Amino acid sequence: MRVKTITVHSAGGVVLRGPADAPDVLMIATHNGTRWALPKGQVEPNESLPEAARREVEEETGIKVATLAHLETIEYWYYASRNVRHHKFVDYFLMKPIGGTLRPQLSEVDDVRWWPLAKALELATYDNDRRVIEKAGKRWPRYADEL
Repeated sequence: MRVKTITVHSAGGVVLRGPADAPDVLMIATHNGTRWALPKGQVEPNESLPEAARREVEEETGIKVATLAHLETIEYWYYASRNVRHHKFVDYFLMKPIGGTLRPQLSEVDDVRWWPLAKALELATYDNDRRVIEKAGKRWPRYADEL
């Protein structure tokens, strides 16, 4: 049996607000509210990574954001079925809110909330999200005063 490999590229954000030493993190819940993660989604044709990240964050959370810095590119593999393997890349950006209204994209997201950084790290379902949130928290003091 041959396994087909599909490469997928997504972009998303660690959206922070608040003081340099105690920011809040914007997170989404999926799988009937049992998994907390960072907002992200597939990059559209002719769309830059920062554009895709901003669009996906706004679509999933209702919050308009500005991109501050690239944080990391995550790479992982998963199977969508026995015969289809996905090679996924996700570019995460440090972002700040600039408008909008907090509301989940009900077709994909069960809930959206701001969590204190320590609680976000505790709730994050995926190790990659925890690592990127930690990285964003360390870089936040450089940007927190610019708000």
